[in-house]
Amino acid sequence: MRTPALVALLLWALGARVVAGLRAIISPIHGEMRGKLGGNVYSRNKGGPYVRRHSIPTNPNTARQQATRNWVGWCATTWESVLIESEREQWREWAETHTWKNALGQDIALTGLDWYTMANTRLLDCAATPITVPGDLSAPDPLLTMALTITNSTAISIAFTDALAAGHRLVVWGSGPISAGANPNFRGCRLIGYSAAAGATPIAFALPYTMQDGSKLKVYVGVMSPNGRISTLLTDDEVYTAP
Repeated sequence: MRTPALVALLLWALGARVVAGLRAIISPIHGEMRGKLGGNVYSRNKGGPYVRRHSIPTNPNTARQQATRNWVGWCATTWESVLIESEREQWREWAETHTWKNALGQDIALTGLDWYTMANTRLLDCAATPITVPGDLSAPDPLLTMALTITNSTAISIAFTDALAAGHRLVVWGSGPISAGANPNFRGCRLIGYSAAAGATPIAFALPYTMQDGSKLKVYVGVMSPNGRISTLLTDDEVYTAP
């Protein structure tokens, strides 16, 4: 069975708004905390750890939310009715020897179904072919360099080295228009999009919002393998100057 935390993580990572409700992640003893505990939400920003009162955000049930939930449901269905037992066993074997890092950088155990769902929701999200066995699920090598250019109020360009390998794509998250002094972390960003497989530098992306004169955009950029794994992310930012 999928864990609620994994489903929420997938919704967030794929750019869909998530209704609050995750339990707190605690680093014992009296260590840093992340998440919801009782009526409080624990997090961290550039000023350090903080706590705020919990409030339930609206759930607009956008088309993107619906699509993401459908992909998660598709994974659950195909796991049970399409994959054969030997294929499911390969995912379980991968899960037994690999962990996932949570928001505090701690290693947590996922099930074979969790890994299958995580890989295939990403592949479905960019219209790539889903996979039935894990193969090599190691994260791909990160980009050597990456640079952001805001080409106009609704588009950006990402220049990078080294060249993308066959089947590999860029995946880009962005902060949206922010003040020049803001510096959001990755969890404060939403998905902008994916490149075509093995796209050549530089690659253009349409923004899901409009930049305002003097506003800043911060992006996080990674490489996604044909198996749905994402590399370590590089980040860059730029202040937009209207023509």
